[in-house]
Amino acid sequence: MRRHKSTFLLAALLGIAALPAGAADDGITDTTIKLGTQAPMSGVVAMIGMVAEGQKLKFDAVNAAGGVKMGDGKTRKIELVIGDDANEPPRTVTNARRMAEQNKVFAFVGSVGTPQNQAIKPYLAEHKIPNVFIYSGIYEFGDEAKNPWGIGMVPSFTTEAAIYARYIQEHRPEAKVGILYINTDFGTNFVDGFKVAIQGTKIQLVATQANANTDPTVDTQMTNLRAAGADTLLIANAGKPAAQAIRFAAESGWKPLTFVTYAASSIISLRAAGLDNAKGVITGQFVKPVASPAFANDNGVKAYLADHDKFKPRFDKNDTLGQMGYTIAEAVVKLLETVKEPTRDAFLKAARNMKDVELGLLYPGIKMNTKPGDQFPIEAMQLFQFNGEAYEAVGKVIDYEGRTPKL
Repeated sequence: MRRHKSTFLLAALLGIAALPAGAADDGITDTTIKLGTQAPMSGVVAMIGMVAEGQKLKFDAVNAAGGVKMGDGKTRKIELVIGDDANEPPRTVTNARRMAEQNKVFAFVGSVGTPQNQAIKPYLAEHKIPNVFIYSGIYEFGDEAKNPWGIGMVPSFTTEAAIYARYIQEHRPEAKVGILYINTDFGTNFVDGFKVAIQGTKIQLVATQANANTDPTVDTQMTNLRAAGADTLLIANAGKPAAQAIRFAAESGWKPLTFVTYAASSIISLRAAGLDNAKGVITGQFVKPVASPAFANDNGVKAYLADHDKFKPRFDKNDTLGQMGYTIAEAVVKLLETVKEPTRDAFLKAARNMKDVELGLLYPGIKMNTKPGDQFPIEAMQLFQFNGEAYEAVGKVIDYEGRTPKL
């Protein structure tokens, strides 16, 4: 009996000694990794759900090619679990709990929306589950102290606002500006960033008007902006309200110089406004215009279009929201290739220390970089103006690397 006990004890000790230094967390095995994402796949802003569909497209292509070879030498297939929160933060929280506790996802990637990601932030921080490459540009998501287990993807709304302010200063230095903005931190971050950016200039912010996604129209807000004497309009909105605003500005006879945030700049959104009505609209982008003849032979664009043709996702190939999801997923793959331990901590640390990461659809000259004290992966944009059929580049890339305007 004593010999058997000694043998058992020795085996146990050897077993403990054999455990790897970075034992795998939930959601990852030697052959698979399970990731979660959330988006409004239904409801009034369901078009934004194409960000999730874009991620699925890229992951499907990666899996079909054999999977992703991670930094630990193992090749894994990616399983994406999509939660439909219908743009309702309480549902986002319920989904996050279910995906973490029942689906056992390793991490969340590319989850959509400002209030939605704010709602799940405490739960994910408590359980130390990464929320990487969030699709929202609020400043908070790039602040490590305020977002300890998460990191954004897209340029801060303060950066986008500053870029538009720079263009206005150069081309319409005494502009009278009106802003239509969504009544979330998305909108208020944009407005606050613009106010900071025009300090010391002759640009006047003559009026701001907020709207909710549940508002049937934005006609009242737009009427007020026009009455305030604005000759320049900034639209910090997504989806339907942005399209309504563009249509109103054109069809009312107002016709201000109009800027629309990248979140609502898709050709799909412009079609809803009427392509003739959208002529002249300016936006900032960081992905390549895939329909532009200038990028017909671009390798990144060709790979995207080939994947779109092969896997036939639910979005049009020209939908920039789908392209954004595809780009986020490629960033996730690039990240996984550097992760040397199958742990959430290693995954998050890799996201916080990226150096000159290039992606197939990122506009030339724009790369992903993060480091301690600078947790904004993309800090540059290229301005484009819509000519009635397609976007044309305006000027050169405007880069705020390491200089994202603070709030």
